[in-house]
Order: sequence, then structure tokens, then C-alpha cells
Amino acid sequence: MEKINLNLSTRPKASILDKPLSRGKGEVSLSCYALLFSELVQYSQSRVSTIPDLQTKLHDMGKDVGCRIIDLYFVRERNSKRETKLINMLLFIKTTLWKTLFGKEADKLEHATDDECMYYIIEK
Repeated sequence: MEKINLNLSTRPKASILDKPLSRGKGEVSLSCYALLFSELVQYSQSRVSTIPDLQTKLHDMGKDVGCRIIDLYFVRERNSKRETKLINMLLFIKTTLWKTLFGKEADKLEHATDDECMYYIIEK
């Protein structure tokens, strides 16, 4: 009996890190996201004893995830070329990155009146 090789793929599989962030519809169902978020909050609540500690823990987790997403975007889409000015970076997040993550641009970027270093990205 004759053996036939049916391996049609001649190129190696690309790493998930090499795939573009904005290509295709990499959507996650709302219920899956809600479950993950709920579990994250419950996990954080079980590790702290006060509301300010919970806020700090969730803030730190969100900051870590956000930094990783921005790093991944710049590696994949811009060959690691980053914005260096604060306003340009905030506008990039408000428009390009927000659209990549949520399907539309954020509505507004506001500078806080009481804190010179604080900005708000607003979505209605």
C-alpha cells in the first residue's frame, strides 16, 4: 500500500504575538467578558479589607493590563515606534487604541481642573 503525505502547510505557524492587533474581528462575547470582570473583582475583594484598598488593587491591575495592551500595539503595528509627547499619546489612546479595543473612538479628552497631571477619556 502506498503512503501519501497530506501536509499542505509548508510555512511555520505564526506566533500569536506576531499577529496584528487590529486585524479581523477578535471579539469576545459580552457574557464572557462580564464573567471575567466579575471574577477579577471578586478575587480582589477577597484579598483586601477596605474600599480604598480594593480601588487601589483594581487600579493597579487595570494599569498593568493597559500598559501591556499599548506595548503590544506598538510592537505589532508601529514597529515599536512610540509617541513621546503626553498629549499625542493621550490622543492616540482616545482615537486609535480606543477604536481597536472598543470599536469606536472615545468621545472626549478632558484635562482635570484640580490636578495638572490628570486627564479624563470620556465615553458617553
